[in-house]
Amino acid sequence: MLDKVSDNDRFARTLQQLKKLIAQGEIQFPPQLERVVKRMLEEPDLIAFESAATVAKECSVSQTTVTRLSVHLGLRTFRNLKKLCEHHVRRRFNHL
Repeated sequence: MLDKVSDNDRFARTLQQLKKLIAQGEIQFPPQLERVVKRMLEEPDLIAFESAATVAKECSVSQTTVTRLSVHLGLRTFRNLKKLCEHHVRRRFNHL
């Protein structure tokens, strides 16, 4: 599903895994990235269905920061971050 930079267990393949890694202190974020990741966890549909520019505007960060989050999470591109969030949203919708 996702094109990962590494097979290291530090990198999440789902939002649930990401939440777990954050809770365990395995992944930490600089303040700007933290702002975006918090919003992503609260509203994954924002990342899933909007552009990096829109996400940046909504989070009051630069578009580069949004892209940097993808790399920080072990993903190569914003497109892969979108896929991660889209998968989560679709799974949630299918369980309704």
